[in-house]
This record gives sequence, C-alpha cells and structure tokens, in this order.
Amino acid sequence: DYAASMVSRSLKYEFLIGTTFCCLHFMEPVVTYLIQKFPISKILGTFITVWGIVLACHAACKTYASLMVVRTLLGLFESSSAVGCIAISGMYYTKSEQSARIGFWATQAGTGYIVGGLISFGFLHYHGTAFTSWQIMFLVVGLVTVAFGVLTFLYLPDNVTNAWFLNKEEKIQVVEHIRANQTGLETKKFKKQQVKELFLHDKFTWPMLLLTACSQISTGAIGTFSVTITGTFGFDKYETALLQLPIGAITAMIILITTQMLSRWGHITLITTSMYIPAIIGCIVLISLPLSHKIGNLFSLYLLYSGSCVITNIYIWNSCNTSGYTKRVFRNAITMIVYNVSCIIAPQMFRAYSAPRYIPAKIALLVTQCVCVPLQLYIGYICKKENEKRDKEQEGQERKKYQFLDLTDIENRNFRYIY
Repeated sequence: DYAASMVSRSLKYEFLIGTTFCCLHFMEPVVTYLIQKFPISKILGTFITVWGIVLACHAACKTYASLMVVRTLLGLFESSSAVGCIAISGMYYTKSEQSARIGFWATQAGTGYIVGGLISFGFLHYHGTAFTSWQIMFLVVGLVTVAFGVLTFLYLPDNVTNAWFLNKEEKIQVVEHIRANQTGLETKKFKKQQVKELFLHDKFTWPMLLLTACSQISTGAIGTFSVTITGTFGFDKYETALLQLPIGAITAMIILITTQMLSRWGHITLITTSMYIPAIIGCIVLISLPLSHKIGNLFSLYLLYSGSCVITNIYIWNSCNTSGYTKRVFRNAITMIVYNVSCIIAPQMFRAYSAPRYIPAKIALLVTQCVCVPLQLYIGYICKKENEKRDKEQEGQERKKYQFLDLTDIENRNFRYIY
C-alpha cells in the first residue's frame, strides 16, 4: 500500500528505497567502528530506539520531501542490525553452533514478511481521512520498535564477561567452549593492520564480495518490487498483501533448513551452491511464461527467494572464516555495504518501458544467479587448498593450545577454514 501510494502520487518509489540503502552503505563503516570502540548494547540500543522513532515519524509525512528525510534517517539507523547480530553470535558459540544461531535470527526476515503482510492487510481496511493506512501502520510498528530498543539498551550484555544470565563458572566454560574457533574474543582496540590485511592480503575478500553482489541483486529486486511483480499477475491489492505471507514462510523455511544442515554436516560450499538452482529455474520460468499463468508465475517468483537467502550463509562464512576482532567486524561491514549497493542497483532494472513483464530485469536476475554457481565453488576450492597447505606446513609438529591473542586467520597458522 505504501508503494502503491507513492506511485499514485507520481513519486519515484524506487528512489525512496534507494535512499535508504545509500544511507546504509554510508553508515556501515561508522557503526562498525562504533561497535568496535563502545559497548555493543549501548550502540544497538540507541540505534534501534532512534530507528523506531524515525519509523513512527513516517505518519507525519505528507510530501515527497518529508519522506526523503525520514527514509534517509531510517537508512542511517538501520545500519547496526546485521553487523551487531553477527558480532553477538560469534561471542558465545562454536563455528558449527554459529550456523544454527545465525539461522535462528536470520529466519526472522521471513517472520517479518508474515507479520508485515498481516499488518499491511489489516491496515488496508482503514479508510480514515486524517491519515492513510500506511501512515498508521508505520506509527504502530515504530512505537513497538522504540520499546524493543530501550530493552536492548538496558539488558543486552556487551560480551561474555558481563553476561548477567551467566555465573562466573559458566562464563569460564563459555570462553573455553569457543577456544576451538581460534577467532578470539571481543576487544575494543582498533587494529588498522587487520583492516589492511582484509583488503590487500586476504585472497577471499574480493571473491566473497563479488559473490555477495551477484547473489543479492535478487534480494534488491524482489524485496523492493515483489508487490509490484505480484500485481502484474492480476491480483488485487488485498490478495497481493496476503500473497506476501507465503514469501515469509518460504524464506523462513529455506534459512532454517539450510542453516541447520550447515550446523549438523558442514559443507557450506555444496549447500549454498544448491540454493542457486531453484532461483535459476524460477528466473527461466518467469521469462518464459506469459502473465496469464498466474500460479506458475507466482511459484516461480517464490523460487527466487532461495538465491536471496544465501546472504545468511555469507554471514556464517564471514563469522566462521575470519579471525581477528577488527578484521571480522570490518568484513561484516564491507559485506553489508556491497549488499546495500546491490539493493540500490536492482530496483533500477525494473524500468517502465519494460512493464508489465520486465524481461530485461528477469534476464539480469538469471545471469547473476548463474554467475554465483562457479564463483561459490571457486571459493570453496581455495578454502580447501589453503587448509591443505597449512596441514602440510605443520606435518610432524604439535599444535599449541590456542591463546586469545586476537590474531587474524592469516597470522594464526592453526586456523582452518570451513568449506
């Protein structure tokens, strides 16, 4: 309804979305530095609270200019969520456990679709004159977010050592439990040499960023225009809102199943590669089928979410395959920047001249998903070769017990990559 309202006023909805992602792009390095230097609970709590206030302020927007202002602020304060959650996941769990735990919170992206779809459907039945339905919706969601931000500020532990729900003995057990990760503990000392290593000496950095860019073009496209695309199949606005519910369920199922598989069996390369196949099939069917085939087109659109959900596996790869606290948080930040760039570019593929089938955009989605398959296999291959190289280096040597020295994965030759 929000998107439809903007289009009906001849406002460029895609630029509103693009503004949010631009601001996310700009703010990621800043919030990463803040998380590195200050207590994570205070940074996340403050950002979430202000984010909720900005959401609620949408209710006061009557013009395109006012919407641009709140969307800009929304992007700035949304930037802490994924980076913060990944940092917290790495504090308490081993590599295999992180796959499951990251999956649990990432699954809420699907829950958000379901809850958001129901809320949207409900508010579509509001027909007041002072406010539109989407303005009331933003007000309610914003106030709930503010309450959650305050709770985060007050109760989220900053690290294992001040976790209020653990006693002294349990804190020691957690630290010993994660020793095998060889990724270190949280440190507030910023180490610029780790950032330099990330960009100039790490062979995985640029292939992983390219994979993120290609795989998340689909997220930017279907995330922004799923309602628009579904609308071209001939459903009314109420049916279109409800059709977001299966998207949420599918997203949650894909993330939950794949992350639990990763936690139990590993093989992140093969599992992630398999996720591109349904998306490729979906693209082909969307290009081939006429719009009159509603059900076929709808199910094909749902298949695209398999490739989109790969971002969760990328988070897991970053968390498990990066050692050195500064390096890890900056790898997460640059991943989010590339993700946001993809989400900025993707909506621009859906141009008015190609409506209602948007064939050029669908071809672009197909190409990017196809590129991901060999790229994912290549990353897995170089991880395997690097592990073999380190095994050979240490043949006949006794491995020393890992100390929490905040070494990077390149400096610590006992470190092994998951693939």
